[in-house]
Amino acid sequence: MPTFKRPDRAVECLSSLQAQTLADFELILVDNAADAGLAERVQHFNAQARIPARYLAEPRPGAHTARHAGARAATGSVLVFTDDDVTFETGWLDAYARAFDAYPAMAAAGGTVRPHWEAEPPDWLERFMAGRSMFPQLSLMEFSDAFQLTHEGIFFSLNMAIRRDIFFELGGFNPDAYGDTWLGDGETGLNRKLWARGALIGFVPEAVVYHHIPAQRLTLDHLRRREANDGACDMYARFHSAPIDPPSLLAEAGRVCARSVRDWLAAWVLRGRTDLRSLRVQLRAARSQAQLSYIARLLVDPERRALVAKQDWLNA
Repeated sequence: MPTFKRPDRAVECLSSLQAQTLADFELILVDNAADAGLAERVQHFNAQARIPARYLAEPRPGAHTARHAGARAATGSVLVFTDDDVTFETGWLDAYARAFDAYPAMAAAGGTVRPHWEAEPPDWLERFMAGRSMFPQLSLMEFSDAFQLTHEGIFFSLNMAIRRDIFFELGGFNPDAYGDTWLGDGETGLNRKLWARGALIGFVPEAVVYHHIPAQRLTLDHLRRREANDGACDMYARFHSAPIDPPSLLAEAGRVCARSVRDWLAAWVLRGRTDLRSLRVQLRAARSQAQLSYIARLLVDPERRALVAKQDWLNA
């Protein structure tokens, strides 16, 4: 579990994990802020814990860096990842353990992610979410009540599990954010590596977590930022294993402009409106504007081009 400057959240998450029905498991908290105060709190927490947490300081920035530090430290054959703003059903880990035992060919799995609203969601957001089995903007997922095992499975990093040997063979997560700067496609990149390999990915409905969602995420501005992050992910994925040269970048910029200029104009007119059509237009515009900005950065920044081309962030 990575954490960054949210000590209360981290301790709440550790507390929730103490009620797991799985008899024994390894619990690793990786502090991306390397906060001595949190280290001391974990030490006090462990004095009363059924499953004590191992505290690791990983000051190098990036959630993927923290997750990789935890993976290297872990000793189990299955790695389970979550975030610090999550609490759990008591059978969460047991559901994963049973699924991986029952399906030896399953490489990775995700589970149910339900919201724990810390403020009442606005009506427009509930309408926008209605009928969806997945809402990536808030990392929510509830596909079905039945176990699924397919080559097209998907997971979010706040509720996922993967066999350790496969995780290291694939080079772990791609990078995602460094502070407010979005570089790569994170766990989506790991999904893509599994898809390319033809691996089987499960959905374990009984592996239920609750994503704690504060009021500041229940805004149109937040959804725009999340969509912009996805636009950066799009361009990282587009050029991650392709030539990153000026002709290719300019050609992609032309394609983005050609398909998006109408959305950009409409989004300017519709800005702030929350009917479904206006929401979709504004979010498409935010995503494509971020795509164009990412391409521009690649054109002028050779260091960024080198980071995008890097294939393995775990073993290197």
